[in-house]
Amino acid sequence: MFERLSKIFYGGDYNPDQWDESVWEEDIKLMKALRVNAVTLPVFSWARIQPSEEKYDFSWLDKVVDLLGRNSISIIMATPTAAQPAWMSKKYPEMLITDIQGRKHKHGRRVNFCPNNTDYRRLSGLITEKMAQRYKDLPNLIMWHICNEYGIYSYCYCENCARAFRIWLKNRYGSIEELNRRWNANFWGHTYYNWEEIEVPSYLTEIMPSWLGKKDMTAFQGMAIDYNRFMSDSYLDCFLNEVRVIKKHTPDIPVTTNFMGSHKPIDYFDWAKHIDVISWDNYPTNNLPVSKPAMRHDLMRGLKKGQPFFLMEQASNQVNWEPQNALKRPGVMRMLSYQAIAHGADSILFFQWRQTRGACEKYHSAIVPHAGHLNTRTGRELTKLGKELEGLGKKTVGSRINSKVAMMMDWPNWWAIEFSAGPNEDLLYLDQLEKYYRAFYDLNISVDIINPSYDLSGYDIVVAPVLYMVMKETASSVEKFVESGGIFITTFFSGMVDENDLVILGGYPGAFRKLLGLWVEEIDALYPDMTNKIVMKEKFPEMAKKEYECRLICDVVNTEGAKTLAVFGKDYYNGSPSLTENEFGKGKAVYIATEPEDDFMKDLIKHYCKEKAIHSFIRPQKGVEVTQRVKDDRTFTFILNYNSEEISVALPEGKYTNLLNGAVVSGEITIPSKEVFILEN
Repeated sequence: MFERLSKIFYGGDYNPDQWDESVWEEDIKLMKALRVNAVTLPVFSWARIQPSEEKYDFSWLDKVVDLLGRNSISIIMATPTAAQPAWMSKKYPEMLITDIQGRKHKHGRRVNFCPNNTDYRRLSGLITEKMAQRYKDLPNLIMWHICNEYGIYSYCYCENCARAFRIWLKNRYGSIEELNRRWNANFWGHTYYNWEEIEVPSYLTEIMPSWLGKKDMTAFQGMAIDYNRFMSDSYLDCFLNEVRVIKKHTPDIPVTTNFMGSHKPIDYFDWAKHIDVISWDNYPTNNLPVSKPAMRHDLMRGLKKGQPFFLMEQASNQVNWEPQNALKRPGVMRMLSYQAIAHGADSILFFQWRQTRGACEKYHSAIVPHAGHLNTRTGRELTKLGKELEGLGKKTVGSRINSKVAMMMDWPNWWAIEFSAGPNEDLLYLDQLEKYYRAFYDLNISVDIINPSYDLSGYDIVVAPVLYMVMKETASSVEKFVESGGIFITTFFSGMVDENDLVILGGYPGAFRKLLGLWVEEIDALYPDMTNKIVMKEKFPEMAKKEYECRLICDVVNTEGAKTLAVFGKDYYNGSPSLTENEFGKGKAVYIATEPEDDFMKDLIKHYCKEKAIHSFIRPQKGVEVTQRVKDDRTFTFILNYNSEEISVALPEGKYTNLLNGAVVSGEITIPSKEVFILEN
């Protein structure tokens, strides 16, 4: 299936239908000058291809496809089903979404369709069938790209979705009695006697908008979480509706759809089972720490257990949707491109090829700007990058990252935490994940981001920040991991509930109480201006300070076999455990009962990494990122210097070839500002 994915693909979204045909030949000349070898099309061209229900016009697309083929440019063929034509919305108004406020939308924007609408499913399947039949034999077809950014704006809450939701619930629970039990429906007199009594959870029913300040709250978490599951499944069914058609005609061509990193509405781990190659859109802003896109890259790689992914979209320069759309500074676009490859990408693709003249994205940067030529700062950077990627060829393609650390992430857990009424509205799941990820990132320790259901046997350390919702299988898997010698690190508000957000009785942290050797008597939420202290009792060489600041949550912990490593320094629980370690079999289970300052996290992680002999290829330095990809017996070390000044790096013994310029280096080397080295030893 992956035979055609034999190089780093470089290019982006191509929308020739937005331009006169006279521009197309010039596009090809510029593509060849840049070493572009792949384009994605026709992402949003449904209306151009299908002017009415009975008529299809592929003539313009055939010309473009032929032009690309004659110039040896590969095609990622996109189905245009993210934006249905206006005639379709008018003819089938029930196709349009109803939002969470109960408002029926009219035609406009994109991804403005109800995923459970049968007409949308039928018509999207038909145009996919036409395209698959027409283009199945293209020798330069490397991948199918289904729709675009599913779930970007909203779920749908229409009557059709309500009917489909009831069927989904029947299939999940079997009986109305079981549903009542799993939802704890006796609360507030919500007992159901008939499936038709169930409404979708919206602002008209169970969802309380901004009740928790930064988050919506729900009266019934079990129902709301299930609706999120159902909606994620509904969009997945739309995707699979097109995949089945494509696989009938091109079973050996891989299929993808573009994800959006940590996009809350869609359960990407669940979707990953049905996707051949993960791809995603990366749009970090200038003021975003580089650890954040790094974490999203690692998530994309983790979705399919380490398989390389495609960077499907990024901006060549500024975007258009931020309050202040700052330019990417010189060298930043190239650095972010190599960061993607360093974390597992096998493509560097942009949105879009040519900057559009009108509409909301006219000031979103593109490869070819409004000036119409490449003699610009960005154009010169893109030309340099294209030459370098062409020189890399297939060396790094297919290589993997061998991580000894994993961090658990779970979408239903995310939904449950942020639907929860308590303990603190400032508790945001991604904030906690990013905090723990950053501790490893700053030490240049690679991390696989995995689903709790994944096999843990290949790891030495597994971190599960705020793993609030825990299945029995996960609890058992973690226990076996620790018994076998692993180190498991978790936090406050973990192990608390089952898959329906029902509290696991018998004392917090429920599913992990035995493993952690403790129980949590009370959970204190701190006001935004309040802090406490973590006072170390155990002396670790890596812990630089005796006291650290903490905030957000403080658990009142009673140990049941766990060793107290640190205590709280203030309030009535002064002296009670804030950090514990429990020996369990051959391993250890560590509990952090609060949100610590960053220095604490970095020092603690350094301690446990040292215990497991996990270390960086070179000494960690601020503003320097290091990763390694491995292919057969070859190791590729990426060193990226984000600093505004050059740095010196001491390499381990041996000679290394810099794949970007062929230079052989050893010992202490100098890496200029905003520069990357890819070293093979």
